[in-house]
Amino acid sequence: MRLAEFMDGYLPPSDARSKVGTREGLLVLIRSILVSREPVYGLGEWAELHAPDLLGLAPHQVSRLNDDCVGRCLERLFDADYRSMVLALMAHVVKEFDVDLEQLHNDSTSITFFGSYDEATAASTRRGKPTLAITHGHNKDHRPDLKQLLFILTVARDGGVPIYFNAADGNVTDDRTHCETWDLMCEIVGRKDFLYVADSKLATQEKWSQISEPAAGRG
Repeated sequence: MRLAEFMDGYLPPSDARSKVGTREGLLVLIRSILVSREPVYGLGEWAELHAPDLLGLAPHQVSRLNDDCVGRCLERLFDADYRSMVLALMAHVVKEFDVDLEQLHNDSTSITFFGSYDEATAASTRRGKPTLAITHGHNKDHRPDLKQLLFILTVARDGGVPIYFNAADGNVTDDRTHCETWDLMCEIVGRKDFLYVADSKLATQEKWSQISEPAAGRG
């Protein structure tokens, strides 16, 4: 995938206080999510169970991999143009592995939060970039008492390969996400004559008007 190369091209310089570079810290976090989904505060203990070179680390860096270090890495990711990075990465993956984009499937789910998150209940701007609102909405975990974000994922029918993902305010409904997703899919695919499969929330006049333009597929 050449993920490390794409990170180098889009991430800002590492925090000088950290003994673990931004790229290295994020790659360890990704490996943890894929293998065991350890919480951020437990990432260092998890890393100690593995050979450092398998995680892209030097032996002396493992003990430095605490939650403050990972937090600074995530701040650098927030500061980066991660949307462009993901689009560039997916364009490479599609070409490198010959992923068939004739049919794309879209759906969303809730990311449920336990806690009040009082400072995040409304969308705002931090570090010069917009942030999402962690707030109440239609919770798909059947926990209307808890706050949430909306997570949107589009995959290819070819192997279920993730093509793009996005997050939205917790009170955003599914039907409001399709126009932006459609535009992004057209950008990634490079054309409009593909099949876009989604649930009934797609069936609104606004969405049909946009997606049913000439050469557009729909499902």
